[in-house]
Amino acid sequence: MHDPFGRNITHLRISVTQRCNLNCFYCHREGESNSGAEMTREQIIDIACAMADIGIDHVKITGGEPLLRSDIVEIVRGISQIGKFKDISLTTNGILMEELAMPLKEAGLMRLNIGCDSISSSIVPKQMDRVLPGIIAATHAKLSPIKLNMVVLKNINSDEIWDMVEFAKTYNLVLQLIELIPNDSVDFGKYYFPLTDIKKDIRDKADKIVARELQGRTQFHLDGAIVEIVEPTHKSFCANCNKIRVTSDGKIKPCLMRNDNLVNFDGADAIPRAIAERSPYYDKDG
Repeated sequence: MHDPFGRNITHLRISVTQRCNLNCFYCHREGESNSGAEMTREQIIDIACAMADIGIDHVKITGGEPLLRSDIVEIVRGISQIGKFKDISLTTNGILMEELAMPLKEAGLMRLNIGCDSISSSIVPKQMDRVLPGIIAATHAKLSPIKLNMVVLKNINSDEIWDMVEFAKTYNLVLQLIELIPNDSVDFGKYYFPLTDIKKDIRDKADKIVARELQGRTQFHLDGAIVEIVEPTHKSFCANCNKIRVTSDGKIKPCLMRNDNLVNFDGADAIPRAIAERSPYYDKDG
């Protein structure tokens, strides 16, 4: 199904909670600002099924921290049993992954995004030593690929980028360098670190460059490491967006950056109404 700007919607991001066991000051919580109400497992699976019926074939389970849901394994199993998704993934801070990696894999989870912003910083709470047990458990469970999400913050972890490249290489991870997304809880000007220069350095060092379908993102292969760069405020981020979102309280969210066009899910007919509300948020580069 295509939106009014010709973008084919193939990916669903469905938030299952706003709760988290961390309090990262820069977190945008999938652009949500709801009361904290959560869908039931049955509601989540119903929405996923309706999305699959219109041709969406990738689903990512998000939060908050999805692993705080006591029924997260059953949620994954229910989505997997729909039988129409060719990719089922989950984004997590990884702290609870050590015990859940194998049950999630057996339930149908295919791959992970794990937030890890720093090798050593005492300011950023998602440090390597806190997430490494979860990474190792996910590797043993054959969840692949495992992507490491690093939000790059000026004067906090911006000097650790190459250390993180080496860390990702050591554990056979894909490193995603992510520019800070503006939100009401962060001093954007204080912490924003543009990735333009590091992207050029990585491009110059790359052995191979692969263009991914997802949002026109480029994947750089360099000496055994794989790095992707996510620039959410650039025009290409919107121009190539093929995602539809669902909030943890059950509303369809056409755009990460907006909350003035949410559509209540009251049946499958709500999906085309929500897709019709999609429009690019950023209309220029930078």
